[in-house]
Amino acid sequence: MAEVKTYPTGALPEVSLPTAPPRKGQKVPVPKGRYKARGVVLHTLKYGERQLIIHIFTAEYGRRSYITKLSQRNNPRGLFQPLFVLEFDAWSGRGELHHIDQPLQAVPLAELPFDIVKSTIALFLSELLYRLIQEGEPDEALYQFVERSIVALDGMGEGVANFHLWFLVHLTEYMGYAPQENYTEGSALDYRNGHYTPTPPAHTLVMLAPEAALFHRLRHCDCDALGEVGLSREQRVTMLERLTDLYGYHTDAIYGVNSLRILSEIF
Repeated sequence: MAEVKTYPTGALPEVSLPTAPPRKGQKVPVPKGRYKARGVVLHTLKYGERQLIIHIFTAEYGRRSYITKLSQRNNPRGLFQPLFVLEFDAWSGRGELHHIDQPLQAVPLAELPFDIVKSTIALFLSELLYRLIQEGEPDEALYQFVERSIVALDGMGEGVANFHLWFLVHLTEYMGYAPQENYTEGSALDYRNGHYTPTPPAHTLVMLAPEAALFHRLRHCDCDALGEVGLSREQRVTMLERLTDLYGYHTDAIYGVNSLRILSEIF
């Protein structure tokens, strides 16, 4: 049977990015003066009484930190909500933080800001990406995946409760954590060594057969088909724990994600 395409299709046209983007992990200089950018809001922090610092995963420059004056429009409940996709003007000032001006919502979101389940998932994913993505390192493929996933989550009907698991599984490919494609029925997933194995290893860095099978299924499942992945709450909690262990083996960043506990309680 042919593999199912692993990314949402038809939801969003290709994002216009530089024709020759830097290699992954390569730092790029941020333009001097005024420039335009597009990006996904990951984290906001009130600075003083009248300013806001916004951490944005930009298409062109990787994760960057910006500052803006607080106003009725520019506040955490306005355009700077988790996973909002913005187009904006920016300019460099005297300090390291660049200023942001005239932000516009590049991708209209109909449900994500108002649906408690989807907004909770958005909070979790934005926290996770904020901690995983390094400052100033552009990654075109990851950006495309994140933006398309936001559109897919916003428009989803069935299967929303499985979306965070699907996202975490697919994100392993961009983080370099994905295992080899050697799955066979009944295999365990040895994520210390990055492959499936018919016999569970002696160490504990492993997903046993049920979770390994689910990992493989989610990896080869379009998010439009997540409603067909019937999981109990116990199965979701167990899978989230195993995925947390997998990420935790590679980086302790996931343990700082405060909304991880909230996600477990909801699903």
